[in-house]
Amino acid sequence: MEVIIYSRVSSLSQQYERQSINLNIVAQEKGWHVRRTFQEKISGTIKSESRNEFKALLDYIDKTPIQVVMVSEISRLGRRVVDVLNFVELLHEKGIALYIQQFNLLTLENGQENPIAKMLLQMLSIGAEMENNQRKIRQLEGIKLAKLKSVYKGRIKGARITPASLINKYQNISDLLDKSDLSVRRIAGITGHSVNTVRRIKQLKEI
Repeated sequence: MEVIIYSRVSSLSQQYERQSINLNIVAQEKGWHVRRTFQEKISGTIKSESRNEFKALLDYIDKTPIQVVMVSEISRLGRRVVDVLNFVELLHEKGIALYIQQFNLLTLENGQENPIAKMLLQMLSIGAEMENNQRKIRQLEGIKLAKLKSVYKGRIKGARITPASLINKYQNISDLLDKSDLSVRRIAGITGHSVNTVRRIKQLKEI
């Protein structure tokens, strides 16, 4: 099979060569031909479209017939769940599998989605939802503490939040609406917000 490798580390002091070497060894053992390797040093929290090598990879798979994209672990694709899910969905639409060395599995096998990989991605979504809920809990705790210190006054009575401010407040919902074809209910599950909130943001973006 024709494959490519994507290696990423978060800081300049780290080295990505070990990832690439290990993935090349795996490819050799499986009889896969590595056509190209993409490597970069950039935080996984940066949006995928802002990462030069990742963008180059996307351009490459648009023009070159390959069967597999190899990564050492799923977090190498990024820390933003929306980026990871969208990338895997894009690969599957093109009939390309993602190989994750961390679990030694392909997300596609014989054109069919690997059920273990599907469960793994679902867990990733659930984990993101839990993280979001924890963030909201920490935010509420911070507000309560600020109120005790008479710092937080709340929104001025009668003040109205603008549509742009509301969309910015729910940026994770906005990102998924812009960059995926996921249903309103699915987006609500991933982001940890209510279905009504997702619908509201969707309506505001359509105005």
